[in-house]
Amino acid sequence: MGELLKQLRKDNMMAMKEHDSVKKGVLGMVISGIALGEKEQGKEFTKPEELTYVQRELKQTRDSLEQTPADRIELISETKRKIEILESYLPKQLNEDEIAEAIHTIMEEKGLEATKKSQGPIMKEIMAKYKGQVDGKLVNKVLGTILR
Repeated sequence: MGELLKQLRKDNMMAMKEHDSVKKGVLGMVISGIALGEKEQGKEFTKPEELTYVQRELKQTRDSLEQTPADRIELISETKRKIEILESYLPKQLNEDEIAEAIHTIMEEKGLEATKKSQGPIMKEIMAKYKGQVDGKLVNKVLGTILR
């Protein structure tokens, strides 16, 4: 059992004891996702592989927040809390300036020009190099401002 999975299970037990149904629900989804993935692949995941499941759940939760009608205030606040819980398990996320700096570094290292043709290789490199620290949508947005 991976290090993150152990922590998630421990925190899930605490959430049960504290009767925190939101946290329990979120952690339960991530735990079952990781456990199922490990079972399907027949191996114990590394921490970066476990973080992939946390990120996937975070992305789905953010998407559901965007689709929630503005008048559903209770649902919106619960979804925001879920996002906070998930983010607490991820490494510090890079902001736009840090992503732009990373993009420029990769372009220099790989000798890439600031054209749309370079978008794929840059995107692939950033997502691999900063796995768990960047959101694909944000990287794409920053890339759009840099590339011509």
